[in-house]
Amino acid sequence: MNRRMDPHAGGFFVPATAFAGAPLDAIKGAAAVLMVGDHVDTILLDGHAVALWRLGRIAFPLFCVVSVLHVVRGADPGRYVLALLALAVPTQAIYAAAFPFGTTEGSILFTLAAGIAFATALDRAGTGLRHAALALGLAVVLLAPALAKTAVDFGLAGILLPAAILLALREPRAYGAWLVATIVGLNWHGWHPRGETPWISALIDAATILVGVPLVLFVALRLRGRPRFLPPYALQAFYPGHLAVLVALRALT
Repeated sequence: MNRRMDPHAGGFFVPATAFAGAPLDAIKGAAAVLMVGDHVDTILLDGHAVALWRLGRIAFPLFCVVSVLHVVRGADPGRYVLALLALAVPTQAIYAAAFPFGTTEGSILFTLAAGIAFATALDRAGTGLRHAALALGLAVVLLAPALAKTAVDFGLAGILLPAAILLALREPRAYGAWLVATIVGLNWHGWHPRGETPWISALIDAATILVGVPLVLFVALRLRGRPRFLPPYALQAFYPGHLAVLVALRALT
């Protein structure tokens, strides 16, 4: 088997196969709960529940971890990207109804699709090209926010994140710093709670992710060896469904 797609390869503390079954479902469930909290704050509470919003920063990186684990464990990247796009296109209208910026940017489903495509390409590239691509991408993220938005949720940083996770999983010493830098860039030019200094807020967001994601993974691994408990395609139905419910609740208030 190609080492780049070997679920046992790399320097991560556990093989990707350890997350099969219940652990992966636990990660998905945690990401979904955190996402709902974030969206409740944004759609219904006008950004006033800062704790919900901040914990929601953990959701997208968890979804990236789930996507990367699927690919590392043998999912065909091309089919995986097409499956994401097949869900993203029909649900974009609900996303646009839920968020004021939804008419000018794609949902995280588009971000994940682009991110997995980029991660797969970079995983097959040479070491020099990997570092150069991450360096150039992060330079754009930090120095050219208008370009970095890229018309999808979380912008260019969101597209870079799956690649940074995948490479850091393979070779933590070589790419761990890139992963941390990408996480910092993820919210660098985004919305920040009222009254917070933007760069301090972005660092708090990054710290929340760097603590929250490993904690979720650690707890999920306590279920190692147990079968999955979520129905197939549960998240595919849940994503547009929860947005539709929140839009309806907003209309009633």
